[in-house]
Amino acid sequence: MKPLIYSALAFNLVSGAAALAQTPAAGVPQPAGDLQGMLGPTPPRAPDAPAPRGPDMTVARGPAIDLAYEAAKAAIASCAGKHIGVAIIDQTGRPKLYYIPDGSSGDHAFMAFRKANTALLIKAPSEQIVARTAADKDLAAKVYSNPNYISFGGGLPIIVKGEVIGAIGVSGGGPEGIDTGCAVAGLNAVQDRLK
Repeated sequence: MKPLIYSALAFNLVSGAAALAQTPAAGVPQPAGDLQGMLGPTPPRAPDAPAPRGPDMTVARGPAIDLAYEAAKAAIASCAGKHIGVAIIDQTGRPKLYYIPDGSSGDHAFMAFRKANTALLIKAPSEQIVARTAADKDLAAKVYSNPNYISFGGGLPIIVKGEVIGAIGVSGGGPEGIDTGCAVAGLNAVQDRLK
């Protein structure tokens, strides 16, 4: 009995969706006649052309992807023998690159994101958040209400000509706290080419 009920429900949903797709939108002028074949085929996009972007999507300033990748590889090389993850974010805190080498857990990349996000928030190394929140109650409220901020070292702002354009985070170096050193190595590998 249940498969019949589910089948009828699925049929009604599909039928309703098909009917909606054929119903003209209210208040929108409709072209006369059948458009099939009138507009011709959509011209192909050049292979190297970027995909169209909607009007509500913006691209924030951040490191170029090739430099982000190079910084992540340099951070990994600096942390040789450790199972780390690297996250690089743009000026608005959106991910630019997550780098998870074979043998590392994706959890390290998420923790690295939190460190980078914290460094971006305070425009300073992530471990400075402790002192900053002690001195600023509004910042403390913001940090303590958001799990994407963390007080561990390993997050650094990416600064170009005095402007913070993103951040890098490294996680998984171990209890000896080498994450910050690995983030520094990654950033140093590309700093002079950042724009």
